[in-house]
Amino acid sequence: MKKLRLLLLLSVVFLLLIPVDVTYAKKGTQVRVPDTIADSHSKYTAKYKSGIYHTCTAILISSTAAVTAKHCGGNRRLRYGGTIYPGASGYSTPFGYMNISDYIPNPKYDIAVIKGTLRDQDKFYRYYIRPFKTKVTGYTSEQLQRFVGKEGYSYGYPNRDSIYYQYRSDGNITFSQKTPLYLRTELPAYGGQSGSGVFTKDSDFIGIIITRTPTDFKANVLPFTTDIANWINKYAN
Repeated sequence: MKKLRLLLLLSVVFLLLIPVDVTYAKKGTQVRVPDTIADSHSKYTAKYKSGIYHTCTAILISSTAAVTAKHCGGNRRLRYGGTIYPGASGYSTPFGYMNISDYIPNPKYDIAVIKGTLRDQDKFYRYYIRPFKTKVTGYTSEQLQRFVGKEGYSYGYPNRDSIYYQYRSDGNITFSQKTPLYLRTELPAYGGQSGSGVFTKDSDFIGIIITRTPTDFKANVLPFTTDIANWINKYAN
């Protein structure tokens, strides 16, 4: 009996020590995030209700700015561009919301910078999304090619139900192409995930999801080339 109790105790300790990411380790899969408060990645991914009434995903790059896909919010710069809800899942919005008071679409690529101010943030957002700022890194064609074969992941809001739970997708990066500019992946992708940030397992922030393949629903990623990254950093300030 003592041996049995010891084995059970060791099993519990082992489970507690497993890193969170192991839960999502299977490639080519998409699973609902069970707890967006406990998952350290979740609160920087936001459900985005755009100024033209689309629901997509945005990824925070500072406490007052995020990036999303341009087709979610339109081709014109707007002084009201919708609202973001970081870490939202279903009806839960644990980190509050920020209204978008400056929507800035890129003239060439399917990407937009969306911004708010302290006045646009509710009290929960101001409390939980502490001031931070990230400089987006740009990559050369050669550097993008080196991501091929690596494992990646993304958090977002696939339209698998009407209330948009947050999901995590995992899969390999399979191909880098220049025309059109894509990183092709095995990440499952559905409507609503446009604008989701894509990362390698080494934590490289490499781009956002903008389209999917028509038959097997795999994500196509707009990568952060040096000119795209420079544009983001310019307008996110």
